[in-house]
Amino acid sequence: MRFTILLITIFFGTTAKVDVQEIRDSYKVCNESKENADRFYELTKTALQNQGAIYEGYHGAALTLKASFSWNPFNKMSYFNKGKKMIDNAIQSEPNNIELRMIRLSIQSNAPRIVGYYKNIEEDKDFILKNVEDVSSLELKQYISGYISHAKVFSEP
Repeated sequence: MRFTILLITIFFGTTAKVDVQEIRDSYKVCNESKENADRFYELTKTALQNQGAIYEGYHGAALTLKASFSWNPFNKMSYFNKGKKMIDNAIQSEPNNIELRMIRLSIQSNAPRIVGYYKNIEEDKDFILKNVEDVSSLELKQYISGYISHAKVFSEP
């Protein structure tokens, strides 16, 4: 009986797909607590099996967030560097993906300047403002517009 349960868990646990909307909802609150950050990390880790740049970008964001809650300086840098590499790789594979640009902008505009990950802020901000009206998905357009209305990077000069 235990073997059957184990097989079912393994089979269904590894084939479960994570919906991008679920990730977006989690991303909105992931920085509010370590528990939210951990949930977001686990969700995006599972979502990587979906294949696609958007899942890689969100998991990269989860890693950078994991860095902010880590107390060990070596782990902080390791998580952050892995995360930013994943985000940049996702954008390199889909440079016109507005959601990926939003992810990178949200990370770069909140990262400490000392880590040196801030060079695309103006580029991504301009890209988002120029392209948000052309987004065909109403859900995605609302999500990006909500980010624009709440993010300090859009209200500061």
